[in-house]
Order: sequence, then C-alpha cells, then structure tokens
Amino acid sequence: MSDPDPKLVSDAMEAFVDEDYDEARKLYTTLIEQSPEHVAAHVHRSAVNLKLDRFEDALSDAMKALSLDHENPKAYLRKGMALYELERYDPARAAFTIGQTLDPKHAAFKTWIARCEERILEERLADAKQREGPDATIKDATRAPRYKHQWYQSGSHVTIEIMAKGVPEHASFVDVQEDRVTVTVKHADDDPLGNIPYVLDVPLFGKVVPEESRGQVLATKLEIKMKKAEAITWDDLGAEARRNAEATRPNNVSDEGMQRPSYPSSKAANLKKQTDWDKLESDLKKEEKEEDLEGDAALNRMFKGIYENADEDTRRAMNKSFQESNGTVLSTSWKDIGKERTECKPPDCMVEKKYES
Repeated sequence: MSDPDPKLVSDAMEAFVDEDYDEARKLYTTLIEQSPEHVAAHVHRSAVNLKLDRFEDALSDAMKALSLDHENPKAYLRKGMALYELERYDPARAAFTIGQTLDPKHAAFKTWIARCEERILEERLADAKQREGPDATIKDATRAPRYKHQWYQSGSHVTIEIMAKGVPEHASFVDVQEDRVTVTVKHADDDPLGNIPYVLDVPLFGKVVPEESRGQVLATKLEIKMKKAEAITWDDLGAEARRNAEATRPNNVSDEGMQRPSYPSSKAANLKKQTDWDKLESDLKKEEKEEDLEGDAALNRMFKGIYENADEDTRRAMNKSFQESNGTVLSTSWKDIGKERTECKPPDCMVEKKYES
C-alpha cells in the first residue's frame, strides 16, 4: 500500500471546500488510483458524488471504504445518505444506526435516522391506503396536506423545501411578498390523488426582500429561498411564533439578548429537541477542514490560511519573496521585501545552482 500524495490530498480538499465538485472528484479519483487502499479518499469521493447527485457512485465508494475499514462511522454516514437519496429507506436507516453505535456523539446520525423513519412510515401508510382502495386514498389525501414541507435558515436567508416530486414547472406558482409567501401546485384532472390544488400560504415570522428571493422547481422538491430584511434569527417560520415571543418577552430583553435557537423544520418544530438543518448541511465541509494532515499538506494548509487572511501588502510580500528566492524565502513584510530583489537562501546542507536553458 502506497502512502497518499500529501499535495494531492490538500488540493482535493481545497477543491471540495471551494465547492468545485467536478475538480474534487477528478483529484480524489487520481488519489484512489495511486493509493487504492486509502480509506479516507473513498469516503471523501463518496461525499463529492453526493454533491453531484451521483448517488449510485456515492454508494459504491462508501461500500469500498467499508470493505477496507468496516468500523468507519463516516463511511456508514455516506452509505446511509446515498441509500436515502436512492429511496432505499430501510437499509439507509440500518446504515445510520450502525454508524451511530460507532460514533454516538455525531448528531447527524440521529437526524438522518429520524428522516428515514418518517419516509418509512409514509411508504407503509401509502401501501395501506392502496390496499383499502382508491376512494380511501383520495379521502385521506384531501384531509391532510398532500406534500410535506420543512424550512431552515442562515443568517441572511430562509429556505422552504416542499417535498413534491416531478412537478412540472408550469404547474407551480410562487408568490413572495414582504411578509407572506404563497405556493400553489396545480394537478391534472386525471391525477390518481385528485386534482385539488396544493396551497401553502404562510404569514412569515419576519420580513423578507421579494426582489432578492426566488423559487425553483427541482426533480424531488420545490425550493423557495428568501432574503431576510433583518439579520435576526427566526424562532419559527410563521408570524404567530413572533407574536407569541413578543407577548411573553420581558421589556428589557432585546433580540440580541435572546438565546439563539436551532433551525427547525416543520416536523422538528413540534419536538422538544429541534433539528439544526444548517449544521447538517455544513458537516461535509467541516469534516474536510478538520482532517488531520501531515508534512507538506499541513504546511500548505497553514500558508493558505495566512495568505487568505492577509492584507494586500502581505500578499505581495509573500508572492515576491517566494518567486524571487526560488521558494527558499517566504516573507510577510512588504516594507523589507519591496526594497530590493529577494536572494535565494538554500538550507545549510544545499547550494544554489543556476541552470542554463
């Protein structure tokens, strides 16, 4: 087994963090070709394939990682996520359950298990309705919302996801106002669940900017992303939660003084412990950033961090000193480096040698 190339590991990680997933996939593929038994490379390429909606490939990479290390919790997480996207909810839940036993502190396992159980329950209910006949199915569909929805937030945006598969773009309508959002989905007359339109009409917890908000139809859902008018944390999606909070809040407590809640979904809002969907979304990138590196890869990451956080003069000094000294000097002081050419300073055990072209 050959050791992975530290620079290749670093470059692949950097591409993933920069959301250049096609490049990251190429680099992890090269890494696997060079070091086929490097478990982390298979786990990370599985994560990249998930981002690219290559769910079968993501599952294959996770299975390969588990064949090399059958107690790797991250590999079980990737396996479960791939199976979930492939709508294989029972084996997905099994994968998440095993991963949770291996890493009980990783909150993502509990969240994904809950999501699997919700989908499994939906499938069983659908099967039961099918056995009862078409009339019972339509009756149940008109009594309850046809699609489930969830929401999450960042510091600047609120996003609503409506779990509606295969909706034609011309059949959906999204109206975002300053304090309200309305989503309508029309159904064909011969739809087996009936042609009653689905409507989600929500007076919002806070104000949004309609001109900087958008809705889009995806293969498995409708996504409405709204820009917050105020950089505050919403306690819930609807306006009623804000009215209740204002009614019960002491007069001397401001928004800034309130404890920041987790980001709930429509289901999690009714639970004692709410699900932080924003944190779940950032787990992949966080794992890449926290990966332990050694040697040149660790130095590359350190220098990259210094360069990214530096001012313009510091960056100029680093570039000039490194290039003029043939990589033997790296200075952050433009005051010193900007005066004259930086001489090559090789290590004590080496001598500078100029080559003629």
